[in-house]
Amino acid sequence: MKLLKVRWMAVCLMAICCLGLLGIHTNTASAQAKAPLLGVNDVLLDSNTIQPVMKNDKLYVPIVILGQKMGISASASGNTLILTGHNRSFTLSLTEGDVFERGGRTMVPIRTLTDAFGFTITLPLSNLYRIQNVNASLSDAQFVEKFAAEIKQQTAAKPSNAGNKGNVSSSSRTIYLSFDDGPTAHTSQLLDILDKYNAKATFFMLGPEIRQHSAVMKRMVEEGHALGLHGMSHQVKKIYASPAAALAEMNQDNEILFQATGKRTSLIRTPYGSKPYLKKAYRDQLTGAGYHIWDWNIDSNDWRYTKNPEHFVKTVLSDIRRLKNQGRTPVVLMHDKPSTIKVLPQIMAALQKEGYSFEPLNNNLTPLNFWNDHR
Repeated sequence: MKLLKVRWMAVCLMAICCLGLLGIHTNTASAQAKAPLLGVNDVLLDSNTIQPVMKNDKLYVPIVILGQKMGISASASGNTLILTGHNRSFTLSLTEGDVFERGGRTMVPIRTLTDAFGFTITLPLSNLYRIQNVNASLSDAQFVEKFAAEIKQQTAAKPSNAGNKGNVSSSSRTIYLSFDDGPTAHTSQLLDILDKYNAKATFFMLGPEIRQHSAVMKRMVEEGHALGLHGMSHQVKKIYASPAAALAEMNQDNEILFQATGKRTSLIRTPYGSKPYLKKAYRDQLTGAGYHIWDWNIDSNDWRYTKNPEHFVKTVLSDIRRLKNQGRTPVVLMHDKPSTIKVLPQIMAALQKEGYSFEPLNNNLTPLNFWNDHR
């Protein structure tokens, strides 16, 4: 039986290599229906050729075909695929790990390729993943403008990616709203507002709060929001006492999350942001355990103006527009507080009117943090 499996893998690998070299592709209608668009540096790829697949909240790509677009070559040795390019080498087991075969092609998580060869991933639109390295010259905004017609054509040819409501046009813009320190007794109100605007957000939550307000967690999951960890104590002297202490808090938080939802997460945000406390030894511990560290590029300062929340509304809107003009995607820090909830509809209504969409963070994206640590 084992011999038959090895022979099957060898046959599949030969077929994959032939498909990649000849530019031939198979037709997988179900995968095509759910897959987003892809770009590499300053080139928009043909989605019918690449046919990425969304599975278990991860984006999978055909390793041979996309590897060629990224300047990566593939060769086989037994059950091992050897990838080389950009003065790097990486091996991948064809029989173990997060790999599967579909339509005669080997599919791997996109993060496997990008992390191994020094690329980053951005999301210029809610249905467009852009893979970049130092060879990219266009900003995300310039990329969308350059390929507006092609994006519209490819989007019109198939339904938008699962989880998005409505059609995505070339003028769409993506924002990542994130809420720290919850859940609270007011989270249901927050979820009501997000639902009203067809918005998804990311919640970086504290273990004790999850335990105390576990009832709202089921709704958070069902409505497609991203789950993130914020630790246990929210005290500098405790969570940053040592690298082991930081990891222990995140692991404990994750277990409480699992007990409440049946799900674990790899998205984390450390209290007060990663700088200055989360030095390399801390990050090595956390990323080595599979966590991805997220900060923000817009601080709403809602924590500062709890008595006068209207004060930060104009600032948040101004900062979002500034980043948009720079071709950067906003990741906004807010908190699960009544004062923030009070003015959130005002912020979201203004942004939705300008064509913005609100998406959750996910494992396919390159983490944004103050250390530029993209692990």
